[in-house]
Amino acid sequence: MSDKPDYNELFEYTKQLEEKIAWLEGTLKQFQSDGTRVKTSFLSNISHEIRTPMNAIIGFSHLLGEEDVDGDQRDAYINHITRNSNSLLNMMDNLIDLTLIETGNLQLNEDEVEIYQMLKELYDHYNLDRYRVNRERVALLLNVRDAFKQAKITSDKQRLSRALSCIIENALSQTKKGVIEIGALFASKNTLVFTVKDSSNMLLQERARKVFETTEKEGDWYNTSDTIGLGYKLAKGLIEAMDGEIMVKDSSFKGTTIEFSIPVKTVTPKHYKSGEADRIKVERPLGE
Repeated sequence: MSDKPDYNELFEYTKQLEEKIAWLEGTLKQFQSDGTRVKTSFLSNISHEIRTPMNAIIGFSHLLGEEDVDGDQRDAYINHITRNSNSLLNMMDNLIDLTLIETGNLQLNEDEVEIYQMLKELYDHYNLDRYRVNRERVALLLNVRDAFKQAKITSDKQRLSRALSCIIENALSQTKKGVIEIGALFASKNTLVFTVKDSSNMLLQERARKVFETTEKEGDWYNTSDTIGLGYKLAKGLIEAMDGEIMVKDSSFKGTTIEFSIPVKTVTPKHYKSGEADRIKVERPLGE
């Protein structure tokens, strides 16, 4: 996406939104035809989350039509529309994945993932995003060893990145001052561990434990507009779909640490010192 998106790009956003909304509507109709209980309470409760970016898109679109709008204002309005369109598209993708998880229809892709590059993209995005959400007093850190930067794995890149995003967004929303650290390491040849540490509060840790470590009644999460809980629920569903495990621990930054491990196939395991092409240097034993 360019710095100054044009109308064709905005039109493409509209097409993508229409397709995703049509998919969700079709899924709900399928629920009804199959006699499956449609969890309408969830859809109504999260509707306000959809309205926020949608109202911004509509509002700035109307401003574009005013006669006295100069070039700089027009570019600013288009950028507002683009940012909120991105937010809405991301929200729709999350809803689609939640639906696929709950109906048992989530299918994972096998992508070649450059781990460091994926983490760096997330770091760059949220390092800028912290200013948008008034978190200037939060330091975002990326803790990855240099030797790790060449490692590649086989996994579903989009879903892995989405699970991490949900955890990072919750950490950022609840950390008003302090540190958020994103990290990754190999715990065994075929086990990759990701960590997100923050300086948040015990309320976030309790919420994370409730979602990750306890069994909620089916549908409990549908009956809430708690975006923190929904984010964790999506992360949990995606991680478990990848046969992963999640742990919640105290953070060295006096906040919350969320750690999850996933089994992986290594494509290019060059993050070891031995030089042997069939070995990966284990950075710590499992369970430590």
